[in-house]
Amino acid sequence: MSPKSYDEYCPVARALDVLGERWTLLIVRDLLMGPKRYTDLRDGLPRIATDLLTARLRTLESSGFVERRELPRPAPATVYALTDAGCGLGPAVLALCKVGLPLLGAPQSAQSVRAERLVLALQATFCRTAFPGLAEAYQLQIDGEPYAVAVAGETVETRPGNAADPAVSLTTDAATLVELLRGDVAPAGAIARGAVTLEGDRAAFERFAEAFAYPASRSA
Repeated sequence: MSPKSYDEYCPVARALDVLGERWTLLIVRDLLMGPKRYTDLRDGLPRIATDLLTARLRTLESSGFVERRELPRPAPATVYALTDAGCGLGPAVLALCKVGLPLLGAPQSAQSVRAERLVLALQATFCRTAFPGLAEAYQLQIDGEPYAVAVAGETVETRPGNAADPAVSLTTDAATLVELLRGDVAPAGAIARGAVTLEGDRAAFERFAEAFAYPASRSA
């Protein structure tokens, strides 16, 4: 047992022995959107010390949650990726997302707002009870990066890349996406001020904004 172990015969305590250290679950969160190079992880978590990031990755590797992979040519590189066990942490991360949403408030000037984290959180914010049976795909272009969102009943999938047959494609920035999901700006207002451009069904865009609205916005 590590000196930092809870030293309890309990699955919750044993999981926290590995995953409860500062930054660990944020590394898992970022890897849920796909494999990343060490430099990608470091750039995404600018306040973590490099030796601490290395230590956290080693712990996740030795525990079977993360593995290193070699990308093929033409751009050979070593990336970190979640194993099947690591992907199994997705529901835990999304459960924390649901807990944190009502506590979030508006972004502060010093806070990092990254598109891929907003997209991942859509899996937690989707209002399944208000949109039962919805089957629709959306293409998001946020801060120049493409993301696909697909809804099928109660299942929401998010990933980098292009959506198949999207009902609407929207181009915007992360700050505007937060405003939309918080209800600080209406879809029509975002379009009118040029903060969002659309290709496809405008009604699908309005449906997207309502279906994925943050809880405080939905209850306002």
